[in-house]
Amino acid sequence: MAHRSDRHGGAVKRRAGVPTATPASTETARDAATDERAHPLAKWWAYAAVMRALKVWDAMAAWKRYAWITLVVAGPYVAWVCYLWFHLQSGLLRPPVAVDHPRPVLIVGTQSSGTTQMSHQLARIGLEIGHETSDATWDFARDGTISWLHGMRFMPGRAPPATIASMCSRFRKSMGWHPALFREPALGCSYRSTWDKCWSAECAGIVTREWGCAARGTCETPFDVALLQLRHPMRTMESLAAKFCPPDDNLAGAFKPPHVDFLELAAALWPERTDWNATGCVDAVGWYVALYTRDMLAAKDAGFIADAFRVEDSYPCEVAERAGLLLTNARARARCEKGNSGKGGGVEGAKTAKGKNVRNKNGRVRFEPRDVVSVELRALIADVALKGGYPSEDDTEETS
Repeated sequence: MAHRSDRHGGAVKRRAGVPTATPASTETARDAATDERAHPLAKWWAYAAVMRALKVWDAMAAWKRYAWITLVVAGPYVAWVCYLWFHLQSGLLRPPVAVDHPRPVLIVGTQSSGTTQMSHQLARIGLEIGHETSDATWDFARDGTISWLHGMRFMPGRAPPATIASMCSRFRKSMGWHPALFREPALGCSYRSTWDKCWSAECAGIVTREWGCAARGTCETPFDVALLQLRHPMRTMESLAAKFCPPDDNLAGAFKPPHVDFLELAAALWPERTDWNATGCVDAVGWYVALYTRDMLAAKDAGFIADAFRVEDSYPCEVAERAGLLLTNARARARCEKGNSGKGGGVEGAKTAKGKNVRNKNGRVRFEPRDVVSVELRALIADVALKGGYPSEDDTEETS
């Protein structure tokens, strides 16, 4: 009996932690089973809902990734545009400068004459000099411009139709020429397009108006002072050859003809010469330098350019003083005075340092007058060099 009793007691103890089935609980379980049998797709709908939620989450995650990529790529550009608008167009810091608003100085000089370096030096003393741009709406060019193609205003006569057609036929990146460098497009051309029919028409209008406008007094953007930056023609030719003339692998020290962009634009500017494609590298770059310098010196003699300076021995503060900028710009004046009036005493007083030529490193390209094939060109180079203050090839400092 005791043994049976213990056995039943153990069974009772084992069941003590389990709820006793009641009629109600039994009924509920039966109903649930019945519901499951009545709706066999219930589990499938739950699974589909979960999968839809996961797809939505994945889509949101992908959107976030694309948003971050867009922010990383386009963010700096948007920030820069907003910065330019705030400083140059909003009028919150200073009044906007319109395209026809007078600027203090225009400095013209042929390509490879050191205009890029001079613009950097002038910026270091606190001046806003646009390099190859006079559009103060989108560039810091309030104090003026240093450029080679803005020299069109000093060209003689009017632009021939062939010149306009050639200059505006397509975009030539290496030559620094685009109508957007002069102003916002009057025809509403899109900045998202580098070149199209709209920009071609805009180009034609600008070349027609700008070419020779100094003599006619019709230039859209007036400058108080115009200066001519000079560099020895032979040194300039060397830098141009290093930039535009590929070396001839079949002949040591020789070059192939210049890049087609250079030849086409040179032929457009001086159509009176019909042998641009026939001359070699040395004569092609020589004609470009000599003709440009000849026309700019003629404009100086006519009074349209106030003065000329040699880049090899000109300090940025001296150039700023010639332009009258030290009288109106307190920041530049203070920096130049700190640098001992631009004659030493710190980076503000450093020369333009054409010896640090980026393209013609270590003087790897070196020309002598005898390398020029055309006797006519050789005489013209000597003439413009002499008028620019370079007595002879032997007297010039090694600066390339």
